Amino acid sequence: MIFFSIIIPVYNRSQLLCEAIDTILIQTHQHFEIIIVDDGSTENINQALGDKYGKEQKIKYFHKQNEERGAARNFGLTQAKGDYAVFFDSDDFMKLHYLEILNKIILENPGVKMLAAKYNYVNNGKTEHHPVLQNLSEGWYDRNLFLQGNILACNYCIKTKAHSFKYFPPERELATMEDWLFLLANLESNKIFIKDEIGVTMRQHDERSMSNNQKVIEARRKATNWALNNLVLSPGEKKILIAWSHYFCGIHEYLDNKRGAAIKEAIAAIKGNGLKKYFLLLFVKSIVGRKLVKAIR
Repeated sequence: MIFFSIIIPVYNRSQLLCEAIDTILIQTHQHFEIIIVDDGSTENINQALGDKYGKEQKIKYFHKQNEERGAARNFGLTQAKGDYAVFFDSDDFMKLHYLEILNKIILENPGVKMLAAKYNYVNNGKTEHHPVLQNLSEGWYDRNLFLQGNILACNYCIKTKAHSFKYFPPERELATMEDWLFLLANLESNKIFIKDEIGVTMRQHDERSMSNNQKVIEARRKATNWALNNLVLSPGEKKILIAWSHYFCGIHEYLDNKRGAAIKEAIAAIKGNGLKKYFLLLFVKSIVGRKLVKAIR
C-alpha cells in the first residue's frame, strides 16, 4: 500500500541525496514511495542510487531533461501513486516521525487537501528556526498567511487523489519561487493545516538555491509579477504582496552589502504597506550597513 508519494527533484548532489533518502527509509510510517526526478544531472544519479540501495522497491527513479524544479515536481506528481504527495528537497533531512505527523493530521481531519509540519535549519552545526513559523499557532490558514512570502519552503503535503490542484509554474525564471507560487495558487479556494511539530531539518550550505542573493531577488520580482498576472487578488492583497516583495528584495540586497539598493527597497515597502516593524528595521540596518551591524554584535 502506497499512501505517501515523496517527490524529490535532484540536480547532481548525489551524496546529499543519499543522505536525505536515508532519513526517509527509516520513517516510522512505512506506506510510501520515493520518486526521484533527476532534472538532467551531469552526475550518474541512477548509478549512485543503485550502488547504495540496490533494488530498494520504495525508490522510483526518473530522468528528464533539465527544466528546473517546478517542472521536475510536476513530473513527479504525474508519476505519484499515493493518496498524498509530500514535497521534499534532495539536501534535507526528515525527522523520524515526519510522515507519521502528516498521517495523524489526515486522520484527525478527513479530506484535508493541504497540510504541513514545521521545520528547522542546521547551519554550521547550529540549529536555527524560522522566526515566523516557530511562533505560529497550530491550525488552519488561508492564502493571507503567504502573501508576505513562503514560510514553509517546499515542506508541505497535498492530497493528490480525488483532488483538483494547480501545478507548479514550470518557467525557469521562477526557480526558487515555484513553491511559493504553488501555495498562493492552490490556497485560492483551500486552507492548509500546519502542525506545531518539527518534521524536517533543512541544511544551510553554499550550494543551496537561496544562497545567490541577486538571483533570488530577480526570481522574486518575476514571481511577484506572475502572481499579479495569474491570480485573482483583491487590491488589498496586491498591496501586501508588492510591499513584502520589496522588503524581501531589500533583505537580500542588504545581505549583499548593497546599502543603497536595500534602502530603496525598504522605502518602497513602507510606502506600499505602512510603517511595519520589519520594514523600519531593514531601513535602519541598511543605513548603518551590514558590516557595522555585525561589528556591533
